[in-house]
Amino acid sequence: MRVVFASHGSLGDLVPFLEIGKALAARGHTATVATHPAHRASVAAAGLGFAPMRPDRPDDPAFHARFMHPRRGPAFAYTRYLGPAIAASDADLSAAVAGADVLVSVTLALAAPIVAARTGVSWLSAAFQPAMLYSALDPPRLAMLPLVRGWPQYNARVLAYAEKGVEAWAAPLRAYRAGAGLGDYPAHPAFRGQHSPEGVLALYSPLLGPVPADAPRGTVQTGQVLQTGGPPLDPRIADFLADGEPPVVFTLGSASTHVARRFFEDSARAARRLGVRALLLAGRSGAGRDLPSDPALMVAGSAPYQAVFPHAAAVVHQGGIGTIALAMAAGVPMVAVPFSHDQPDNAARAARAGVARVVPRWRYRLSAAPILRQVLDDGGMRATSARLAPLIAAENGAERAADAIIAAAR
Repeated sequence: MRVVFASHGSLGDLVPFLEIGKALAARGHTATVATHPAHRASVAAAGLGFAPMRPDRPDDPAFHARFMHPRRGPAFAYTRYLGPAIAASDADLSAAVAGADVLVSVTLALAAPIVAARTGVSWLSAAFQPAMLYSALDPPRLAMLPLVRGWPQYNARVLAYAEKGVEAWAAPLRAYRAGAGLGDYPAHPAFRGQHSPEGVLALYSPLLGPVPADAPRGTVQTGQVLQTGGPPLDPRIADFLADGEPPVVFTLGSASTHVARRFFEDSARAARRLGVRALLLAGRSGAGRDLPSDPALMVAGSAPYQAVFPHAAAVVHQGGIGTIALAMAAGVPMVAVPFSHDQPDNAARAARAGVARVVPRWRYRLSAAPILRQVLDDGGMRATSARLAPLIAAENGAERAADAIIAAAR
């Protein structure tokens, strides 16, 4: 069997597909990932096939600042980045699925519904986080949906108004699809229209939210797809982790680090104030690398979370769903500082699970030390984190997702 995964976005929008692809490859199937060239090395490291899918992701701070804007980021992604490139995305993904048995897509792979409609390839969509189901029964906490909090009927009305309010996002996509003779979307492509009528894979833990009754028909929750493997841990980082009390790990993932501003400086200040050791994973942005030398503090570019988090006293992060899941699997309490997109909803769910405290980004500078102190001293949160760790680790989401994909192909 040949499976094509279609992904656009950050590394967090890619990792679940890499893990499922590895599970399929272990069973003798072929998996190809269609995504932008920035992810080529990650796909190759997983041993999977790579197919380029435009638009490319610019390595430009201004682009990331607009993409990660708390309120205007989703509009920018659709109207200035992905939407104008739909013809190129369509051409690239159409070439990638030639001869494929199944296409599996994630939210920002806007060409997937078009390619599936034209080619007839079996198509499954994926939700990496609960927010992407846009449920009125379990409403997402998103900047673009600030009013969904009430009764289900009220939430459904707000969601409908939100779709109408961003109809302009979909206009170029609708026009392109109509021009191809494929008819209209069943719903707004940024909302329910992203999902396949053939089935939806909810690739996240029920600890963060079960599938609600108003989810798209055919939604199957696989459990959390956890990142495995990864490059060897840098010996310097390994030595630091082993040389003293467990440190607090500060990270912003692969996307938010581009708009870190003073996050790492404020984090170092909070660690010094509390007298705790700290590991700052600042990415390639250069943030935090001018901090004064301190034997209790280490600044590094990146490291595989699955190797680092089990050695941490706590993790402070941006609220990415994959980061949350790996911290939960390590049994480590968290402080979430959400930036944009799905991060506020993910953070709220981690807090409801009893494993995190949430700090708004604009309050982090003043609140970092007090909130971190509360988390480090909270024995109940540590106990909850330890109790949930083996549960999320045992969900085996990649294998269950592979089962669902094979069933769809049959």
